[in-house]
Amino acid sequence: MAFFLLGDGDAGTPVIVPRTHDDYLCQARAAAESVSLTEDDVYLAALPAASNLVLGCPGIIGALSVGAAVVLAEDADAGECLAAVERERVTVTSVLPAVARLWLDASATLRADLSSLRLVQIGGGPADRDTAERIGSAWGCRPQRLFAADAGLITLTRAAGPDEAAFSTHGRPLSPGDEIRVVDPDGEDVPDGEQGELLARGPYTVRGYYRSPGLDARAFTPDGYARTGHLVRRAPDGNLVGTGRLAAA
Repeated sequence: MAFFLLGDGDAGTPVIVPRTHDDYLCQARAAAESVSLTEDDVYLAALPAASNLVLGCPGIIGALSVGAAVVLAEDADAGECLAAVERERVTVTSVLPAVARLWLDASATLRADLSSLRLVQIGGGPADRDTAERIGSAWGCRPQRLFAADAGLITLTRAAGPDEAAFSTHGRPLSPGDEIRVVDPDGEDVPDGEQGELLARGPYTVRGYYRSPGLDARAFTPDGYARTGHLVRRAPDGNLVGTGRLAAA
């Protein structure tokens, strides 16, 4: 065991997500490779460092694994963070859609030099085309849509992929070893284009929560897929579009 992350359980109760050294390094290194992270990069951790998005997608762990610098912000305040981008020559950061919109609005008046940015990851929430397009036009860098499940699965758009994917989807699974299913309430796979719950298993997806056999019985299928609790549609090209969360029982 390396550490625990907090996840969202059913009925709004937090769950303890155990992460091992092997699975988390697998995740962080694969994510770092997917965004071509190198020792020349500077990663800004603007959101809480204990979140999966900021810690390892590739985040802090991924940046340190390749020798990149990490800048820790006190909070996601637009003035502080945009000043840090200019001062530290930040190249990569991760934000939520609401934070991205606040930064975009503020950057029009704060006039910080953001030319060092090459990639802004947008994690969580439904795909927001307008925000992704504004990042590209206002800051001259690549937006990347990303989904990071509490149980481990990461999907993301690729830097070399079409702009349309980054504008309207959450991309494809990070690792070739990731297995996903999109299922209806009866656990049957739905056709591409139809909404269903996202199930996942793979090299960095957990196989159980900490000391929670009752939760595990509900949260995992008999053949080892984690029920993410997130609703998605799968496009014919394999990209996923997040549409919301299952209602609590």
